Amino acid sequence: MDNLWNNLVKGLQEGAIAAADKAGDLTRLARARLDIAAAKNQLHRTHADLGARVHQLLEAGADPVADDQVQALNQQIKEQSAALADCEAAYEALQSTLRAAGERNAD
Repeated sequence: MDNLWNNLVKGLQEGAIAAADKAGDLTRLARARLDIAAAKNQLHRTHADLGARVHQLLEAGADPVADDQVQALNQQIKEQSAALADCEAAYEALQSTLRAAGERNAD
């Protein structure tokens, strides 16, 4: 009876550890998705700012290409696009790592 009890306790402990590990993995994936969403949101805001500035300049009859603010916003878009690509690559790498770990644990 004592052996049965010990096996039951050990099984529950292993299950709790596995559940905690899975929760940690899901949290890391959710955080990576949140980073992607934040990067996309910032990129969309910058695109909107650029569009508004270009519209403003066109209404005033000015050349948008020569405007310093347009050039700065364009540079921000390039940087934010690179940051988004980095976030997406990190997410894909994390997914691959977790998938590989899951396959190893299944064996």
